[in-house]
Amino acid sequence: MKNGVTGRLLRCVRIMAAVMTFSLMTGLFVDYGMSVPAMASWLSDIQLFPAAMAFAFATFVSWLIVTLIFGRLYCSVACPLGVFQDICARLPRIGKRSGSKWDYHYSPPKAALRNMTLFVVVLSILLGISAVTSLLDPYSIFGRFSVYVIKPVWGWILNQWSALNDTPPVRIAVGSMLGTGIAVVTMSFVGAMAFFNGRTFCNSVCPVGTTLGFVSRYSIFRIDINTDKCVQCRHCEHLCKASCIDLLSHVVDTSRCVVCFDCITDCPNDAIHYTYNRHQLSIPLMQRVRNPIPDSAAGVHTGHLDVSDGKQVEERISFDKIDRRRFLAFGAVVAAAPVVSRASDVVKTIDKAEYSRAGRLAVTPPGVHRRKEFLDRCTACGLCISHCPQRVLKASFDEYGLLRALHPVKDYDASWCVYDCTRCTELCPSGALNPLTVVEKHRSRVGIAKVNVLMCLSNSEGINCGACSRRCPTGAISMNKNGISGHGPFPVVDHDKCIGCGACQYVCPARPKAIIVNGLV
Repeated sequence: MKNGVTGRLLRCVRIMAAVMTFSLMTGLFVDYGMSVPAMASWLSDIQLFPAAMAFAFATFVSWLIVTLIFGRLYCSVACPLGVFQDICARLPRIGKRSGSKWDYHYSPPKAALRNMTLFVVVLSILLGISAVTSLLDPYSIFGRFSVYVIKPVWGWILNQWSALNDTPPVRIAVGSMLGTGIAVVTMSFVGAMAFFNGRTFCNSVCPVGTTLGFVSRYSIFRIDINTDKCVQCRHCEHLCKASCIDLLSHVVDTSRCVVCFDCITDCPNDAIHYTYNRHQLSIPLMQRVRNPIPDSAAGVHTGHLDVSDGKQVEERISFDKIDRRRFLAFGAVVAAAPVVSRASDVVKTIDKAEYSRAGRLAVTPPGVHRRKEFLDRCTACGLCISHCPQRVLKASFDEYGLLRALHPVKDYDASWCVYDCTRCTELCPSGALNPLTVVEKHRSRVGIAKVNVLMCLSNSEGINCGACSRRCPTGAISMNKNGISGHGPFPVVDHDKCIGCGACQYVCPARPKAIIVNGLV
């Protein structure tokens, strides 16, 4: 079978797999029911960055092994943002032949930018500045855009259809202005880069792409150019959205190649192959020669007396040259150590200042073992916010501190957490929320209700309210009738029973609320 036929088959399989992944991932975030999430939630579990944050070493190592064997298939098949970039890159080039202004051209790798971005992401993870990591994680970028932009539009379409067919409408979830703004800006930036330059974001900014690029550089299967057949038509170079085909040296930069197989199918002379073999020239142009460096430059000859036989032997002492880049990189790491330590203290100070300014601790979703672990692991993808049935979860602004914006936080003024619901804990792919059973959820405490007696309408105005007491699912709130003389009863919270579900705060008719829920440290 001709290589062109094989290439077309590989390309068709890759495109079908990418379309299926992209469709299911979009449905995972956008679906107003749970049919798609129930079928496709495993796709979020195999995303590389959330898997790394969840310490899912089996998933992380599996992708590294796949990349080492086949190249960066993850970026062209499993990453939804990668597929989105391919769609944007394809739009202006539909029907265009080689030689148009939309042709791609080889560009050297932006190694400094790639390494610096990865360094910033790793440093942000160590410092707990998750706002930086969530802005660069491809899965989270795609997830936020789906939740805050596509899902409301899809809900509006469903409601128009419902009005025509006299069926119940869906409740459209409108995200926060901050989340929507960031989602639109980041997705527009990525889409614009792909529209004009192909996979520039994927190969120069994305930390996942950079990480996999270190491994794919040594991949077993790779794109190889047969220089005996290549006629320098440059069709492959003009199709390469990764801009990684260097025809001057007939080399494909495998650290940036996303294994899309576009170049194979378009080669008119069958000169490009996806193989584990490396083509050898039929007429070699270069021969191995001896080291041209004089012996005197390569080392110093010294003599010593061999005690065993008394003969003078010659010994060469070689001196390795110092790599300037390695030396500077090592020096930068050493110099940055005290800066990192100081920055960590600054981050903690900022967080404390935010908590103090807010006046109370924000309430996290259920399934949080340790608050700091939740804040550090969450990638702000918005999946839990998208599928919260009561819409009690929203994207934070400064509730956890500005350095941890967009993390899910409970808004008990807007709704409450259903007593038997564990949906968010089952969907979280990063390990920020630990899965809970219904029984465990009943015992899982996320906050404590606190009463302001002076604001309570039953106490101050003598109104027979008691809404908080009647609504409490655990029976933690009772009305104290032996209150202050001349005043009505007021609610008393049993802290041993309260789990912080927020039902009491939501139903409280007082303004401001007479009962609020504080989060736990």
